[in-house]
Amino acid sequence: MRLAQVSQIPYSRRVGPYHFQMIQAKLSGPVQPIVGYSLQPFYTRQQQWMTDMADSLSQLYCYTAELSQAAKQFDPSRRNSVLHARVAVSSHPERAQAKAAPGAEPGSYQLDVIRLATQQTNRGIMAESSGPSLLPPGVYTFSLTIGQQENILAIQAKQDDSHEQLLKRLAGVIHQADLAASIEYSETMSRMVLRSSHTGAKHAFQLRDIDGAVVRTLGLDQVAMKASDAEYDLDGTRSGSPFNQVELSGKVAATLLQPGKASLVIQPNSELLLEKTRELVTRYNRLHAFVEERPNLFTTTLPASLEQIARSVQSGLADYGLHIAPNGQLKLDEETLTRSVERDFSAFVQDVSKVSQLVERETGKWRTASPANLTGFNEEDASGRAFSSFLLPNHFYRQAVYTGLIINQLW
Repeated sequence: MRLAQVSQIPYSRRVGPYHFQMIQAKLSGPVQPIVGYSLQPFYTRQQQWMTDMADSLSQLYCYTAELSQAAKQFDPSRRNSVLHARVAVSSHPERAQAKAAPGAEPGSYQLDVIRLATQQTNRGIMAESSGPSLLPPGVYTFSLTIGQQENILAIQAKQDDSHEQLLKRLAGVIHQADLAASIEYSETMSRMVLRSSHTGAKHAFQLRDIDGAVVRTLGLDQVAMKASDAEYDLDGTRSGSPFNQVELSGKVAATLLQPGKASLVIQPNSELLLEKTRELVTRYNRLHAFVEERPNLFTTTLPASLEQIARSVQSGLADYGLHIAPNGQLKLDEETLTRSVERDFSAFVQDVSKVSQLVERETGKWRTASPANLTGFNEEDASGRAFSSFLLPNHFYRQAVYTGLIINQLW
């Protein structure tokens, strides 16, 4: 049985009748105990109540922290805010693609790829792989010039070298000069293929013989493709780059894939915004249901704060598909949210940031409040309680009320 208050019984009414009977019997003390009973059931109930209280507070702090974390995703002052997430869409992804960093300004770019940046490629003379080397035995030296840097290289041809063995030894020497060297096979034939390590005209290379004729004999100076810079028009302005990855603005980069025109659109990440909004609504509704299921456990401060958050969402984000359901929880119209964000993203940022700040402020109060300030009997006014302050006797009183155990104690 749960009592609302403690009745004070006068001392004379509690002790007087029994004391009078003792005098009549000429006894100075009781012969037998008045009544013998066990307090174990009451103690067990009290321990269960304390355990339930601790579990409820733990869940409250957990749900509150998760709601706060979801709200922080919509705080524009945070670098990892979902409001800064961007996606880049290309009208012709086979010609050019773009990537937008967080916080990139939404907008569009008109790109016309005229020419791609290329690597220089030299292809040598084909010869039978297992046949004898094209070079007589001896030591050969040659120079490899990349840009303004010249490297002097040397290779030794042996009497019993096959063509493939010589190419493999030569590839190892050229690799040391930071030039890509590989062997290209065609059935039983093979030849040396050299490529610049990067695209662009400044990475072009040149080979020439110094001692011997290794370059001329193997055809290493035969250019199959010249190194060139990329050339493109961006919004009507001609530009060039030694690479096929070009920067369109401070936070937008494009990859050139083939000549042709493409329109690149930078826009907010609507899918991620929708996902994080669902998460915010779900975590609010979970906390709301948790508090509503325990009306006699928490003070009226929590429901009032949740109602304030819901009203703020209703007033600020109704145009974006967020409303209050009849049960007090939030509901989301995903199509309305997507259309509204696409129509006026800047207005959405301003409105949702206000809600985010309110949620962070209110949940911050709950996380820093003591358990005594979060729990109480909100079905009656504090002035009608036997103990109205949050002192130690009041906690004893609360436990007694919840367990149904009232003990009259003589102070």
